[in-house]
Amino acid sequence: MSVLDRVKMGAVLTKDSLLVMRHHPKLFLFPLVSGVAGLAFLAVFIGVTFGLMAIAPEGGALVGLFLIYLVLTFVATFFTAGLVHQTRTVLEGGEVDLRAGLAAAWDVKGPLLIWALISATVGIVINSIENSDSRLARLFGTLFGVAWTLLTFFVVPVIVFERASTTGMFERSAGTFKRTWGEAPISLVGIQLVSLVVVLPFVLVGGLLFSVGVAVAGIAAVLVGVLLSYLVGQTLQGVVKTTLYLYAEEGLRPEEFDDVDFDRLAGDEPARTATPGRATTGGFR
Repeated sequence: MSVLDRVKMGAVLTKDSLLVMRHHPKLFLFPLVSGVAGLAFLAVFIGVTFGLMAIAPEGGALVGLFLIYLVLTFVATFFTAGLVHQTRTVLEGGEVDLRAGLAAAWDVKGPLLIWALISATVGIVINSIENSDSRLARLFGTLFGVAWTLLTFFVVPVIVFERASTTGMFERSAGTFKRTWGEAPISLVGIQLVSLVVVLPFVLVGGLLFSVGVAVAGIAAVLVGVLLSYLVGQTLQGVVKTTLYLYAEEGLRPEEFDDVDFDRLAGDEPARTATPGRATTGGFR
C-alpha cells in the first residue's frame, strides 16, 4: 500500500470512529471519570508536594513530580483500558457498560501499573530533555517523544486483550505499529484536528466575551471547550487504536467501518470471522 493510500485510510478510519462515538455516547464516560479522578488526586496531592518541597526543595520537587506523573498516568491508563475493552464490546454488537469496562481494567491492574511506572519515568526523562538549554537536546527530546508515542500506541490493547508480559507489551505494540505504520500516525493527527475543531469555537466565544468585559463567562466558555475537546480526543483515540489493533492482530473487521479497505491495510491477509451484528450497533465480518 502506498503512503497516500495509508494517509487516506487513516483519515477515513478517524471519520468512522466518530460515528462509533455518536452511536455509543456512553463511551465518553471513561475519559470523563478518568479526568474527574485525576483532578481529585491533584487536589489532594498538591499539599503533600508542597510539604516535600519545604523539607527538601530539590529532591521534594522531583519526588512530587514523579508521583504526580505516575498516579495520573495510571489513572488515565486504567480508564483507557476500560474504554478499549468496551469499544470492542460495542463493535461486537453489545452495549457500553462502565462497570464491565472497569472490571476488565482491574483484571490487568498489575501490567497497567508497570506500564504506568515505565511511562511516567520516560515522561520525566523526555520532559527534562525538552527543557534543556541545548537546542539539539530539545530536538532529540521531541523526536524521542514522538517515537515513544507511536511505538507504544497499542500497549493498552495488548495488555487488555493479550495480558502480555512487560517485555511482550512493548514487542507486541511495536509489531502492531509496524503493520499500521501509516494509519496510526495519521489517525493521531486526525484526532488532534478533531479536538482542535471542537475547542476552537469555545475559544473564539471566550475571547469575544473577554473583549466585552465578561471575563467569568469567557473563562467558563474556554473551560467547557477544553473539557469537550479532551473527552472527544480521548474517546476517539481509544476507538481508533482498538479498531486498528483488532484488525492488525486478529483480522476482525468492524461493520461500522465498511468504507475502510482493511485488506489493503493488512497486506491482503484473510480476515478472521466472528459473529455478525447489525451495522448500527456493531459486529465483525
